[in-house]
Amino acid sequence: MDKQEINNAISEHALYKYRLNELIVTGKLESPKGPCTEHDCAFGKWFYGGEIPSRHRSSAYYHRVKDLHAEFHKVACNVAHMALDGDRDGARRMMELEGDFNLVSNQMMEALIKWRDNI
Repeated sequence: MDKQEINNAISEHALYKYRLNELIVTGKLESPKGPCTEHDCAFGKWFYGGEIPSRHRSSAYYHRVKDLHAEFHKVACNVAHMALDGDRDGARRMMELEGDFNLVSNQMMEALIKWRDNI
């Protein structure tokens, strides 16, 4: 398994904050699917595809990342829906330092780094 895939995930998901902030400002989704499914981002396609060896899929790191990745997209979806439904202030609060998005994003980044460092 290539550590670069995890580095790519860290970079890609860091961009979500920027994309969600843009969505809050513009009220427009970048993609019709939006951020609501963990299977459609580049990392998700790799993560749920067949490239990861079974020994890595059975690790605690993999399962932690899987749970946090799903939660990350769930929260990102909530931010997107709030912004699109006109609750931009509520969406902004979720993006703040102690907001739901920032908290789960940080947890996922930490889990990705631990997984990468233990490959």
